[in-house]
Amino acid sequence: MQLTNRLLSAHLPADTSSLKLKLQGFQKSIFSVKNKTVLRELPDFTEVIALLLSCGLPVGVALSWVQPRMTGDIAKQLEVVIGNLSLGADLSSELKQADQRLADAGFSELVDKLIMSLDRGAPVSEQTMQLAASLRQEQGRLLLRQAGSSETKMLIPTVFVILPVTVLFAVFPSVLILQQSF
Repeated sequence: MQLTNRLLSAHLPADTSSLKLKLQGFQKSIFSVKNKTVLRELPDFTEVIALLLSCGLPVGVALSWVQPRMTGDIAKQLEVVIGNLSLGADLSSELKQADQRLADAGFSELVDKLIMSLDRGAPVSEQTMQLAASLRQEQGRLLLRQAGSSETKMLIPTVFVILPVTVLFAVFPSVLILQQSF
């Protein structure tokens, strides 16, 4: 290798494609864990918001009432939203930003419904109650899918460990008796 090539290669930018792939994989794993926790919290949160809206509370008041009583990822986002609202921010823009930070489809649908209610003045309590029911059904489907996968994984030790040992215990004494008789 010539000296000029060595000098040029030292000043070329490093190949970061593998580093980017590793970071993207790590980021996806973090978001999938975060989305799983949001999926667990979201039906309850949506139902409480729907109940508060059906009692006649405005969206901002309902969110500020729910926020101190919650824990988790949605509560952290609501804390930011309520804090910015107290400083004079617009509720719709804050809800959109919270939606972008959480990046969950169910939360996005809830935010869309709340923003539509804020912009048009439409009653949204019935729609949020239906959304809560559909989120609960989605949560149940996810649990059933996980249970089916776990059941299949539990069959592996049964088939490859317990069944061969049982067959061995059943067959071994008969083989010994047959060998002794001949």
